[in-house]
Amino acid sequence: MTSPMRALVTGLTGQDGAWLAAQLLRDGWHVTGTHRASSPASGWRLDELGIADHPHLATRALDPVDAEACDRIVADVAPHAVFHLAGQSRVAESFRDPRGSLEANGIGTVNLLEAVRARAAEAHLVLAASAEIFGTPTSAPQDEATPPRATSPYGLSKLLAHAAVGTWRASFGIRASSAILFNHESELRDPAFVTRKITRAAARIALGLEDDVALGNIDARRDFGYAPDYVEAMVAMASRPHGDDYVLASGLAASVRDFATAAFAAAGITLAWDGTAADEVARDARGIPRVRIDPTLFRPVDAPLLVGDASKARRDLGFEARTGLNALCARMVDADLARARTGGPR
Repeated sequence: MTSPMRALVTGLTGQDGAWLAAQLLRDGWHVTGTHRASSPASGWRLDELGIADHPHLATRALDPVDAEACDRIVADVAPHAVFHLAGQSRVAESFRDPRGSLEANGIGTVNLLEAVRARAAEAHLVLAASAEIFGTPTSAPQDEATPPRATSPYGLSKLLAHAAVGTWRASFGIRASSAILFNHESELRDPAFVTRKITRAAARIALGLEDDVALGNIDARRDFGYAPDYVEAMVAMASRPHGDDYVLASGLAASVRDFATAAFAAAGITLAWDGTAADEVARDARGIPRVRIDPTLFRPVDAPLLVGDASKARRDLGFEARTGLNALCARMVDADLARARTGGPR
């Protein structure tokens, strides 16, 4: 009998980590997932996916900034693949703590690359990079050849991680790939992210539990996809014999305003927008304000348009962004309606 494939997944309890672990377990892998020492080893996402007590899922605390800890866990697990998803994931937080973001996302990635080089040289490391490495691009759509020009501390931290993957691949010959992820959302998204903030508010407003929601820059246009489609591509990346970089995106751009309109529609509320800038407001069919603008929520820097060209991933990985904006919003709103009705997590 052949031994099962072993995966190390950092950031297990986050959105992508939970979806990724669920897929790997379905595919027969044994998974060791890491979490912050200050966070629970399981969490609501693993519970919702029904994998918290899976016999082939183990959990370990890990701070990727700790190089010795990275070395120990890679040596202990002896993984065939390392999926590095842990780090500081919020653009807004990076403006408050730029140094911490650079350490968490940049230095943490270097530490894992070094651990793989020393302890699991045949393993394939797949990094969750970000479209924020492109900053405010001069052309659209963006692909693997688009010059990076990060304009936020978060984007810079992800650019450091992305560049490190390419450098270790070229300098040391390790199998390392970077998934340049455009916005990918799901019902497991943290409520601090604007997409889940919107779907949660739409559900609660529909149930009479809240009155309205405040948003920042609703003109920003992003490429919204469904997270499970994206982690599926990351698993395919790990199976390739050589490392490479891949943009994962739907190729379609929608504004935050568009996302809010679709989310409220999924909750049975038709929005009508009027006004401009900070005075813009969205009202329901009865004229009640449901979405308002809060200028304090604007970021110091916010790219007006990020939209990706995933042609390479479609060709090499069979990647397909199968879930459109309306279906994505419906999934998220349905989950938030169920949670609001039952008092479920998040």
